[in-house]
Amino acid sequence: MSSAGFTGRSGLATGATHAAGTPGTPGTPGTPGTPGTPGTPGEMALWLQSFVQDPGFLERYPFYAAILARLTPVADPSVKRMAVSLHNGRFFLHVNVDSFAREPVYLRGVLLHEVHHVALGHLSHPKFADPDDRELMELALEMSANEYIEEPLPDPILWRAFAQVGIRAGQSTLERYHLLVDAANCSRLEKRDGETVDEHRIMRAPSRDPGAVEHTRKLLVEAAQEAASRGGEDAASLLVAGRAPGRLLEDLTGALGPREHFLDWRTALRMFVARARAPVHTYARPNRRFPGRIGEVPGRTYAPRAIVKPLLLVAIDTSMSMRLGELDEIARQLEAMRDHARIIVAECDTEVTRVYPFQGALTDVAGRGGTDLRPVFEPGFLASHKVDGVVYFTDGLGPTPEQPPRLPVLWILTKPFDFGCPWGERAWLGQ
Repeated sequence: MSSAGFTGRSGLATGATHAAGTPGTPGTPGTPGTPGTPGTPGEMALWLQSFVQDPGFLERYPFYAAILARLTPVADPSVKRMAVSLHNGRFFLHVNVDSFAREPVYLRGVLLHEVHHVALGHLSHPKFADPDDRELMELALEMSANEYIEEPLPDPILWRAFAQVGIRAGQSTLERYHLLVDAANCSRLEKRDGETVDEHRIMRAPSRDPGAVEHTRKLLVEAAQEAASRGGEDAASLLVAGRAPGRLLEDLTGALGPREHFLDWRTALRMFVARARAPVHTYARPNRRFPGRIGEVPGRTYAPRAIVKPLLLVAIDTSMSMRLGELDEIARQLEAMRDHARIIVAECDTEVTRVYPFQGALTDVAGRGGTDLRPVFEPGFLASHKVDGVVYFTDGLGPTPEQPPRLPVLWILTKPFDFGCPWGERAWLGQ
């Protein structure tokens, strides 16, 4: 993956650099898995077209094929195998033709890998630009681009090699980056396993052109429409990187726009995963006080457990005292929160009016009556959802239970009023 700035590649974009073949002399586009030797831009386009229109590839990967059809291929011997870049609204696929002449078995897998970089926003989204640790960001980008690929890849970096630091299937690239940083800071990160499949150019600019995200969004929308029109009725055939088109768009753009106020959800939500790191009683280790009573008295180990996203009940105060602008901001905060937690939303005014999994948007809210903050904390209600904790967005103008639940609670207050609840952590969503 190369810089969105396309630095030093203007010649490649016009086809001024050729590989494997005499410029002006058509090469022979290969069948999938056996590339020929295209040299000119026209030959490269024919080569890619012949690949993505192959019936076997098209039937299995209709969404991938539609995305690849929107990339401009260029012969580029400076990359190890392949790379993708974004310049002036166009996506370019850089291909080292000699490499795939030597290793044709990897062609299909590497093409899928490049599609993942594009679809996951690795080229366009500012959140991947200018990380504090460039090498660990590259590692996170690579393992996310390799996930869900069943075709052969050359010694790929896979998430399973980093499971000991909390990396799990289906995590976002940014979540994996934070886990890697935490592990590196605690000296728990071993030498990485594997190599980058493609060419990475770590971006040095502190941010990216906001239009880059829109270019990616437009490409995904058009590709999804084409894939569906070609008969991609099977839901699995319309997945890219394990995600349906709608999920890709939500992850890329955020269904609700940018937050107006910043809350560090990664830090705030640590209180909900602390129990996942708590000491564990085990009979596999002798008790220090009773070493002779093995099998009778358990010992205790501090070996870290598998850390997963906590399942949170996010209660939203939908009473009349909550302004529409506050509710809009809460929705934007939920979009940011779901990088770090699984979310069940409970809307509540004087009673719980609606409960549902958060899907990336709050189209409307029920209630708009008085305020009572107690129904959400009814023991039976909490037990029925088996959550790890409660986050409550409210202006604080309502009664709260006298006793706290047996779960951690984070109050997010939308107004700077006195809040009389004596328990729970709290933060202020400044206005």
